[in-house]
Amino acid sequence: MALVTGGSVGIGQATALALSQEGAQVAICARGREQLEQTAQEIEAATDNTVLAVVADMTQPADIERLVATTVDALGGIDILVNNAVNSIPGRFMELPDEAWVNHITVKVLGYVRCAREVIPHMQRRGGGRIINIGGMAARQVGHLTNTNGVTNASVANITKNLADQVAADRILVNCIHPGATRTPRQTSILERRAQEMGASVEAAEQATVSSIPIGRMIEPEDIAALILFLVSAQATAITGQVIAIDGGAGRGMTY
Repeated sequence: MALVTGGSVGIGQATALALSQEGAQVAICARGREQLEQTAQEIEAATDNTVLAVVADMTQPADIERLVATTVDALGGIDILVNNAVNSIPGRFMELPDEAWVNHITVKVLGYVRCAREVIPHMQRRGGGRIINIGGMAARQVGHLTNTNGVTNASVANITKNLADQVAADRILVNCIHPGATRTPRQTSILERRAQEMGASVEAAEQATVSSIPIGRMIEPEDIAALILFLVSAQATAITGQVIAIDGGAGRGMTY
């Protein structure tokens, strides 16, 4: 039984599909009902498995409590939590008002914390579980349009290790994935802004981004989903508290 937040598009959608294809019962949540229900229907059609779609806003603690309770009631429990919800806008430091910072931190940092806090007691009763937190490479490198992303993603990595140490004895494994430039709606908004600043097309902005990725292509949501499948599998029972980048080699820092 798996719960994927931000599950209607991008990485969340690809992850929910991959988990369902492996036979997991999956619940997905997002704020927009129409896209959420459409995604659930598409996954059901592709896998013949029922997908639970729950509208929830990660800035609202009551929504998160209801999301987890609804999922547990419908699926019988939660073994896997994929914290993936995000809501941010690209912008330079001096352009971003307090509201942009607070919103991103509330959705991604507090949202992840609140989801984990609600889910962990259920995992403890079931004898274990897996939590995957989706961060981002902005945690490790600067970008003039990803100011709030750097703060939230660094926080997610730190929370991951702290939490992993505290719940390991309960057989709950917690890991973080830092996607690089991944083909998602949010990445599209960043490319559009970069194109505007370059005075070029979005295609040209994407080519400029790809030129800095050693494997020569954008990261696809399915690349992230594949690692999530491994981390929640029986082959990864000794992996916890780790932060793993999927960036095609674009990160220039060396992490030991």
